[in-house]
Amino acid sequence: MKRSSWRGVSMLAVLGACLLANRAFAQSYDAAPPKGPRAAVLDVLSPDWRPAEASQSDVRRYWRRREPQYGHRGVSGWFDVRGGFFDTQDVSKNDWTIGVKATGKVTPQLSLGMATDLHRRSEAERIITSQYTDPTGHVVTTSSTALEAASNLVPLMGVLEVHVPSVGVDPYFGVAGGWEFLNVRVRDFVSGIEGDANYDGPGYQIFGGAGVPIGPRARLVGEAYWNGSTVKRDVIDPSTGFLVQERIGVDGGGGRAGLSFAF
Repeated sequence: MKRSSWRGVSMLAVLGACLLANRAFAQSYDAAPPKGPRAAVLDVLSPDWRPAEASQSDVRRYWRRREPQYGHRGVSGWFDVRGGFFDTQDVSKNDWTIGVKATGKVTPQLSLGMATDLHRRSEAERIITSQYTDPTGHVVTTSSTALEAASNLVPLMGVLEVHVPSVGVDPYFGVAGGWEFLNVRVRDFVSGIEGDANYDGPGYQIFGGAGVPIGPRARLVGEAYWNGSTVKRDVIDPSTGFLVQERIGVDGGGGRAGLSFAF
């Protein structure tokens, strides 16, 4: 046989051996894919990754849905404990106030809830009955109470809040509407007359403030507000026997601050 014929047979043999080796390598790679971090990452990133032996929990573990976060992780609402002052327009003395508020998130910027407060004011007239100096030089004054008066105003309100998107500080403003209850108690120790009257009527509040985070699920809150209401009651006039209506205006503004906790 000629040399050129042997050379052709040799080249065909080498080519066949390469093809057989390549097929054997491919079969061994498919049968036992390499294990390791790179293979795991490639499997997870694959669009159609879902091996037959994987459970539904495995799929959730690799493909977790990201729920929207409303400023604080897992926060669906806030519960406020607050206190402050209330300056009624037609009264010379200010009230102190304490209250609570609970709001739930409807959207990231809109909250709905309920609030109630106690606006308390008390007054007393005292008469000095005696005064003397004790042996150490202190002046001792003895007084008697001639008149005591106290009022308690309790608004029960539905609340709507709008929060302004921001980082860190959470500014907000809102409106509230509901019913307000006023109790007035007077005791005159000179004449012996004692009276207790209850009034009620619709009311509203307008407020604005901000929350400052002090922890993952707590913050300091402070706000200014305006309360508008006229409470009334119907009584029988003892001198005429007619039914009369008494009205008290409890319009005024104030400020309050406190702690807010997430739920």
